[in-house]
Amino acid sequence: MIKAIIFDMDGVIADSEFCHIDAEIKTMKIFGVDLTKEELEGYTGTTSKYMYEHLKAKHDFSASFEEFFEIKRQFLFEDFEKFLKPVDGVIDLIKNLHKKGFKLALASSSHRKAIDYILKKFEIYKFFDAITSSEEIQNSKPDPEIFLKSAEKLKFLSTECVVIEDAKLGVEGAKRAGMKCIGFKSHSSHQDLSMADWVVGSFEKEKILKFIL
Repeated sequence: MIKAIIFDMDGVIADSEFCHIDAEIKTMKIFGVDLTKEELEGYTGTTSKYMYEHLKAKHDFSASFEEFFEIKRQFLFEDFEKFLKPVDGVIDLIKNLHKKGFKLALASSSHRKAIDYILKKFEIYKFFDAITSSEEIQNSKPDPEIFLKSAEKLKFLSTECVVIEDAKLGVEGAKRAGMKCIGFKSHSSHQDLSMADWVVGSFEKEKILKFIL
């Protein structure tokens, strides 16, 4: 029996993937590296540290992770102020799931300040019973650590949780955690969600509830 829903944030709750990619392109340009949107999409769902380590190995730039992260953070919050909005239908879905008695968790590769900013801006912070950010984990998605930690916080078994993810690596992590997974594929997504148990293109609550129940 499903008792909890674990949400990813960027691309599932917040229409923010563009903000991250734009911030990363601007940041890397400062360090003399020109990146494409297509290259960065391969890191969707991973932590900033994971992406930094892979980009540094590939492009051999001199900046430390702390420099990279701070500059990206500044660009990211500038874009949040200009462009951030919720994914269509997700706010109503969250409220409906909470009303029906499901426990809700957030498992995001973003840092805690970005999570708090988004949940407060969308006025949905109070609906989440557990939040796990990149600062709390050692291993980035597709490692299942963040999902297992979320279930532990909720005091539920993996088999009692459903994950909603929009990234290939996130779906893989959810399945490795032994959880059912709903893949959310927006019209602009190029992510391979074939490992998900079910793929949806919108957050019509009737469709989601049909799968969960």
